[in-house]
Amino acid sequence: MKNIFKNSVLVLILAIGFESFAQQDPLYTQYYNNFSLINPAYAGSHGLFTATANIRSQWAGEAGSPETQTLSLHGPVGKNVGLGLSILNDKVFVLSETHVYADFSYSIYPSEYSTLAFGLKVGGSFLDVNLLELGIENDNLFSENLNEFNPNIGAGAFYYTNRFYASVSTVNILQTKHYNKSNAVVSSASDEMIFYLSSGYVFDLSDDFKIRPSVMLRVVNGSPLSTDISTSVLWLDKLEFGISHRINESISGLFQLRLTNNLKVGYTYDAITSNLSNYNNGSHEFSIILNIGKNKNTRKPPFYWMKNKNSEEILKMENEN
Repeated sequence: MKNIFKNSVLVLILAIGFESFAQQDPLYTQYYNNFSLINPAYAGSHGLFTATANIRSQWAGEAGSPETQTLSLHGPVGKNVGLGLSILNDKVFVLSETHVYADFSYSIYPSEYSTLAFGLKVGGSFLDVNLLELGIENDNLFSENLNEFNPNIGAGAFYYTNRFYASVSTVNILQTKHYNKSNAVVSSASDEMIFYLSSGYVFDLSDDFKIRPSVMLRVVNGSPLSTDISTSVLWLDKLEFGISHRINESISGLFQLRLTNNLKVGYTYDAITSNLSNYNNGSHEFSIILNIGKNKNTRKPPFYWMKNKNSEEILKMENEN
């Protein structure tokens, strides 16, 4: 009876942890700051190399709550090819999962002002279950940590002009089951394939102000549809502030500031609107975006807003047409 209880405890730990990973894998509120995490076709779209770091702390104030850190780098290699590398670490309770992926994209140009890119993501996840942290002594089931590596792939397409974008992608194509009888545990926890569909547009309010509405749909087998609806206002391409609503989950305030032509920082606070709101103080998200090199590309997504004279000229020509 004692072994059955302990096995049940371990299965419960794994199931809760994997469910938490699945719910946040990986979707920042400011997802457009690190779009290559969910769509490899985005790699190289800025026309120079871009490094991005993100930190997200969910359910602030709760011990063992989910935390996510990411670091990514992507850029163009020639006119048509983009390459990228991303590292994402998730931690919840005693579970930690590190995702390492390489991205490849290839772009074609349907018109003078538009780009259509296709991408492939290849890599995998290192999973660590730190059972020793539980402090359960004199039990072989909890006497050592559990570790495994699971390869995976993703794919996507990304169409954009300087005002409009549309993105479709999928990750976790190789759906992974975690643990089996060889680990003394039978668990149905798994990494499910995730589909993302997103679009947005930039409108001019005046010479100084722009408004950018966008929407993101996230589909996971066995989970409710996740929908993000966001609107932000940009002032002189220096300051961005806005609001985002993840239906039935949270409402967020976001802020970004361009410190120099090549450096941007951002912050988001998510207030939980679901039943979990009584048990946590929301989520915090920080981001730093650094451009490396000289930007010669005038074809950029509308949520990329580092100062570029040629891009402004293209926006005017698009309006005239």
